[in-house]
Amino acid sequence: MNGAKNIYLIVLSLAGLIYGAYILWDFVAFAMNAEKTQGQIIARDNLTFTIQYSAEGQSYRITQDLPAAKGASGLERMSLVPGAEVAVLYDPAVPSKGRWDANRNWLFPALVILVSTLVGLAGLFPDIAHRKIGE
Repeated sequence: MNGAKNIYLIVLSLAGLIYGAYILWDFVAFAMNAEKTQGQIIARDNLTFTIQYSAEGQSYRITQDLPAAKGASGLERMSLVPGAEVAVLYDPAVPSKGRWDANRNWLFPALVILVSTLVGLAGLFPDIAHRKIGE
């Protein structure tokens, strides 16, 4: 039965690694080709905020999720009010595809990759937690 648990941990780990790598690659690929512009927050509710920005002579709107309400993200969240200026990245080939240029876009996929790696190691080396130092 222990072997089956280990296989599940390894499969879960691989799924998490693939998911985290995909999200990270999506962000990096977008950021590499994106242009940067300024936008203005025009609306906000408890979960999202809407940014209006101009690119290629057109005006566009995107809706983004608000950051977490605690810690440094909480301070940033409080500053995201209608009228505030924010940086926006957009795809020059499709300017309507814009994203808020938050500095922590890479944090979530990096955490998924880290946790998945730890889960995979726990599946590969299940007895390591029970060993005494020096054995």
